[in-house]
Amino acid sequence: MHKLLQSQLKKSGITVDKKFLELINQAYIDFDEDTKLLKSSLEISSDEMRALYYNLKKTSQIELKKSENRFNRLVHELRHQYFFYTYNKDFVFTYISDSVKDILGYEAKNVVGTHFTDYYTDEDININSIKLSKRVIQGDKLEPRIVSIYHQNGDINYLEVDSYPIFDDNKEVIEVEGIAKDITEQYTTQLELAYLSNHDALTGLMNRYSLYNQLEYIINDSKRNHKNFSLFYIDLDNFKLVNDTLGHHEGDEFLKEFSKSLTKNLRQNDILARIGGDEFVLVYTDIQPNNNYTLAQKLLKNINNEIAQKYKRLHISVSIGISSYPKDGETVDELLKSADIAMYAIKQNGKNNFGIY
Repeated sequence: MHKLLQSQLKKSGITVDKKFLELINQAYIDFDEDTKLLKSSLEISSDEMRALYYNLKKTSQIELKKSENRFNRLVHELRHQYFFYTYNKDFVFTYISDSVKDILGYEAKNVVGTHFTDYYTDEDININSIKLSKRVIQGDKLEPRIVSIYHQNGDINYLEVDSYPIFDDNKEVIEVEGIAKDITEQYTTQLELAYLSNHDALTGLMNRYSLYNQLEYIINDSKRNHKNFSLFYIDLDNFKLVNDTLGHHEGDEFLKEFSKSLTKNLRQNDILARIGGDEFVLVYTDIQPNNNYTLAQKLLKNINNEIAQKYKRLHISVSIGISSYPKDGETVDELLKSADIAMYAIKQNGKNNFGIY
């Protein structure tokens, strides 16, 4: 019975039997416009809902198919960049995705059962990677790292690997899962840029920037350990004539050969840099100033012999200026200036010789 009718009967004190109340209630329901409207609305909503459901289902199937296609295209495109793997606590692969073949050339079935270091090169970055892999086995979650891997054809690929431990119910590591991304192109580009920022593009020697950094280190080391070192500023005589008469290509070839001849005069901890077109700096580390004369004689003789053998027709020689730490300077600029002054003094007095500041 409608709550309002029931409340009014109760207030009036009218007593009716149960059967009468059921009849009144049913009659009220039969003639209740609100109830009829609600029922009609529910029937209309159900029809609309049914139509909406089928439309949504159809639309969802279309969108799902599109999503599947996009996913399949993505997987197809990424197979040349990523592969997935798992290995056990002994670092033996228990699974590797087929895309490893697209990246490293190996069949997945041949990789399973092998040790993951079987494919490592002897580059230093792998030493650190192995240490970190052991930490993952112990349960640590680490940042992605770079490894150097042999391709099946013998080339070297660089991978960014992200691995994480898998635990059992007792929180014990049972295996490691990971994803590897091929970053060979990006990584080698970074290496090349880093190399070019510190080396002369033509000769491969240190450039001026790298020389300054190395000299700062040598000065600090010499100061701490009370050591001496000598700086030889080497400038080619008459080199401009080579470019003017034979062309810049011939001049570049000479500079490359000349650089190789200078490296033959280096000891293990000495450094050599090209700081200008035909200007070079050779640093003899940990030597006493009284050895400079003998070193300079030997260096000049070796250089002249090399030039005579390969480029006698060019009539090129060298002028060398020498400064010593700490006697002739305690900073990079002071040492370079002292050696430069000594070198120009030789230039003004006939060239093809050396001078000690």
